[in-house]
Amino acid sequence: MPASSQRLRIGIDVGGSSIKCALVDVTTGERVERRSVPTPAQGSPETLLEAIAAATDGMPAEIPAGLAFPSVIVNGVVRTAAHLNRAWIGRALDRAAADRLGRPVAAINDADAAGLAEQRFGAAHDVAGTVLLLTLGTGIGSALFTRGVLVPNTELGHLKVGDAEAEERAAPRIKVERGLSWEAWIEEMNQVLATLHALLWPDVVVLCGGITQDADRFLPGLRCEAPIRIGRLRAEAGVVGAALAAPADDATDA
Repeated sequence: MPASSQRLRIGIDVGGSSIKCALVDVTTGERVERRSVPTPAQGSPETLLEAIAAATDGMPAEIPAGLAFPSVIVNGVVRTAAHLNRAWIGRALDRAAADRLGRPVAAINDADAAGLAEQRFGAAHDVAGTVLLLTLGTGIGSALFTRGVLVPNTELGHLKVGDAEAEERAAPRIKVERGLSWEAWIEEMNQVLATLHALLWPDVVVLCGGITQDADRFLPGLRCEAPIRIGRLRAEAGVVGAALAAPADDATDA
């Protein structure tokens, strides 16, 4: 492989509406050869694996991949499926994806992947204490770091805030479904932030996801005792973090 390719990994981020994929230089976070295909979220596991394969088709076979997935992932196995076909529960995602893609694959929770990227290259790079990252999209994902160490699979979007789960109050999907104004959504988000801060006392809260493209519409109204930062990698944090989680490979690291 060319010298410039020796640090490349494939990052795959399975979102609620699309599967994003890119070759990522894991020493710099630079993305090349970006791709995206629709997510068949409620399709069978085999259908979703076919979509992932379509996103990676033609990428060099010798490059390992990291797969960010909207689920609790324990030792490569899917444990929850809040926004997916429940047939995924109990499936060894890493092995199934490796078999279908013909390359080594590591599976990771999607919010944890975004957190790895923001910790390495983004808004949390300079934070030595506790970082809480929230991904705002179909649901609310969470990643928690203390002193640079990830606490995996926190799933704080499912924490009860008042009489409803956090993501059923303040996920951007809910804003659209309920036709909430920015002011109404901000108030819901402030209740979520207050509850999470009271539990975790983070030094910094980082927000990621497509809605952060409109940060000027909501950031001035958010209230939290910890500073709030918008993720630098925005909607691509999951792709970069997935690449960072990809298996090491002697051929690509030589």
